[in-house]
Amino acid sequence: MAQLPDKVVSLLEGGHMFWVATASTDGVPNIAIKGSGAVADSEHVYFADLFSKKTRANLEQNPIVAIGIHDAEKHVAVQIKGRATLSDSGSLYDTVVAALKIRAPHLPAPKYVVEIAVESVWDMTAGPNAGNQLA
Repeated sequence: MAQLPDKVVSLLEGGHMFWVATASTDGVPNIAIKGSGAVADSEHVYFADLFSKKTRANLEQNPIVAIGIHDAEKHVAVQIKGRATLSDSGSLYDTVVAALKIRAPHLPAPKYVVEIAVESVWDMTAGPNAGNQLA
């Protein structure tokens, strides 16, 4: 696993949307926007699975995932690659359910919390460092 660089942690703490890319076992891609993405710890990020039929189906078949995060004001963009685990119970799931009840009480409880074990982090910011591995 890879450690999340500090600049990525601060980007994620800013409440930015995740662009989540998955693929089925036969290679059909899917991309979805998630508003519940956050840092679980120095080697994991997560998002809540509320309405993710295609994303969920793909992750059940193929746990490899890429996440894009962009901050237009700071001109920073990163990609995180890793492996996902879907959980419908446990401490992380309970924490996310409680936080969503406060932040978005009109939404249903998540079906799962998708936790991604970070395998690599890449710079996607326009410029000479684009494509460089950060972690």
